Amino acid sequence: MTHKIFISYKYSDNMVDQGLDSKYWAEDTNEATGRGYVNYLEELIGKEHIYKGESDNEPLEGKTDEQIWAYLKPKVHDSSVTLIAISPGMKDIYESEAGQWIPQEVRYSLWEVERGDKTSATNALIGVILPDTNGSYRYIWGESNCAHCQHIRMFKKDSLFNILHKNVFNKKNDDGNRCQGALCYSTIYDGDHSYLHLVNLNEFILNPNTHIEKVLEIKDKVAEYEVEKTI
Repeated sequence: MTHKIFISYKYSDNMVDQGLDSKYWAEDTNEATGRGYVNYLEELIGKEHIYKGESDNEPLEGKTDEQIWAYLKPKVHDSSVTLIAISPGMKDIYESEAGQWIPQEVRYSLWEVERGDKTSATNALIGVILPDTNGSYRYIWGESNCAHCQHIRMFKKDSLFNILHKNVFNKKNDDGNRCQGALCYSTIYDGDHSYLHLVNLNEFILNPNTHIEKVLEIKDKVAEYEVEKTI
């Protein structure tokens, strides 16, 4: 079964692994960027069912919510999945999040919008984490020094926009379990603990459909999550 997917990404982010085959690079660059990886993802998923956010060079300054929504509406209203290509430089820490396209795109894709006699549902969310220039995902995942939980991924939220990291570990009535290490204060979560499903690129490419079906299953249980829809 095919699903319409909206991809949100940072077009010009070159803080990514440069090992990407040059055939995927954007035509206006001589290096791998976020857009190059989206070209690769399109090939994996099937580009006929994909809508892309391509507003990298268009500033948001001075635009009203209505103007932003009018621009995004044709791209997000008919999609059921929002895929965020997470890259190391996608977040500009010197600019407000409201002034950046990715959080705006995610925000609107989570809205329930009436269209005639129908209301579009909140999109499923999947974050495909792109490798950094060292081929690593450690800007998102850390490691514990505790012998009890050292093999469990430790989530780092600082590289993500608020609307993304607030949709991680947001299942209602799920406070996780405290690690049993005597001096460890980590909380361990199991199962579908997050509305935003995070997956490394190398894991995603093994079977994209498995991960897409997973987020749609989570979407069907959206009432079980405190979904963050604001910036």
